[in-house]
Amino acid sequence: MNDPRLLSYHIFYFPFKWEKNGLEKEKFSKRFNLENIKSTDDSNWENLPHPYTDDYKVELYNEKNFFYKFVHNVLYDTGDKKNNIIRHYERKEAYQTELTYEIKVIANNKEDIYRLRLKSIVLNLYSTGTGILIFYIENDQYREFGDILRINQYGRRIFPPFLNVSNGVSGAKGVELADYIAITGLNGAADRYFDDFLGYTTGSETWKACRFIDSLIEDLSPDIKIEAVIDDRMHVVSWIGDNDLANKVKDESIFKDQNDDWYRFLFIDGGGCSCQNEKMKKEIIEKHSYLRWQKSGSLYGISRYSMVFLSDNEYFSKNILLRYFRTMYARMVELSLVQRASILKFSDEVTHLSELKEAKTFELADQIGDFYRAYIRFVNQIYFREITAQEQGIEMYDMIQEKMKISEQVKDLDNEIGELHNYATLLDNKEQNRRMTAITILGAIFLPATLMVGLFGINTLPEDIPEYLFSGEFYWPFWISIGIIFGVTGTVIWIINKIWKLGIREFFKNIKTR
Repeated sequence: MNDPRLLSYHIFYFPFKWEKNGLEKEKFSKRFNLENIKSTDDSNWENLPHPYTDDYKVELYNEKNFFYKFVHNVLYDTGDKKNNIIRHYERKEAYQTELTYEIKVIANNKEDIYRLRLKSIVLNLYSTGTGILIFYIENDQYREFGDILRINQYGRRIFPPFLNVSNGVSGAKGVELADYIAITGLNGAADRYFDDFLGYTTGSETWKACRFIDSLIEDLSPDIKIEAVIDDRMHVVSWIGDNDLANKVKDESIFKDQNDDWYRFLFIDGGGCSCQNEKMKKEIIEKHSYLRWQKSGSLYGISRYSMVFLSDNEYFSKNILLRYFRTMYARMVELSLVQRASILKFSDEVTHLSELKEAKTFELADQIGDFYRAYIRFVNQIYFREITAQEQGIEMYDMIQEKMKISEQVKDLDNEIGELHNYATLLDNKEQNRRMTAITILGAIFLPATLMVGLFGINTLPEDIPEYLFSGEFYWPFWISIGIIFGVTGTVIWIINKIWKLGIREFFKNIKTR
């Protein structure tokens, strides 16, 4: 049962690409084999294929019944160490002590520090070379709607979106960036899970996640390198329980002109509304709102980087509807993020393979073939057009897919990988032709020898020829035959080598000029 004081719920998703040090030149299947991930002996991450608590076991049972069975292998760690798609880790401290997700914001000459209960930290790694770090956060202190908007806006930032010309990262703070974000209660040095973003300068590496993200990944394995795949923001899934706002949903006044509350919540605008045109704002809201339960005061919204849920703060909403939202509906977002991250990873891999000019032909063709098999596995076991038989689940999943443009990206990727596969087939055929050419050349080399042997009758020499050879007598037919064979064979090899280098026309042209 949820805390009766609960005011809002927040899930931050950080999707990323990962690479294991030392395996960069290996085939795709070996590079991203989850068996290669070995956690350190003192790691506070634990691989948990099965839930710890009875409450989580109930939630898992309900989730699995919500989704088609063929979707389970990508959503849930089966514990199969050989063929699993996902490896699921949870932070141990979340079961042992109280963790806090702390956000300090300085904006409009006002300073706020939000200390939120961090219920769980989850790390999922996938065999597509992608992963998701997830923070599950509860708010039972900050009731104001503006505070909840700021929690979403500033809590999701993982590196500065820009540097100001005059004052660097300070120019981004208060506008788009928190003064700092810290996670408290974790084992280890506190500064490893704290970032005030002051380390980001003009000389800093781009697309580098903040210190607490890096530290959490490093706690699992220091051999893993990561890179953000979306932008400077984590994906937000958020619920707010507010009776006044829920009543505005019922009478549709929340959609009226000059009422920006729903737009700001849906599109994570902590300040003013980012859309300044009423007609455009109305069209955007209509496209991104899911209205099935609007008359009961429940409203869902889905954008490219968020999924939000607004309801009242009564028992049924907090204990039934919220549970659906943060488990089953959030899983749909999680799956779509995995798909999106995998598409970007595969697209990078296409570029990488197409630039491997130094690789041997057969090795490159083998790498492309292995990568193509990984892509087929992705299409069959990760990218699904439908994942549940529940009507609302089908509708919401379609909206998520549409807003992230998953199907369009898969179609483009399919064309890219199809061209790469055709290139691999061409390389394979070319390699086979070379081998056939080599066999033909070898046959041509030994043909004169065979012919000479036949002409000089060596195949008819007496059986006691070894006695002649080792008796000290000169057996001239044998040695003359051997000399002619080597002479003719050498001449043929020289001619073939010249033709190979010059081409047949240039070869005969050189003969004529002489």
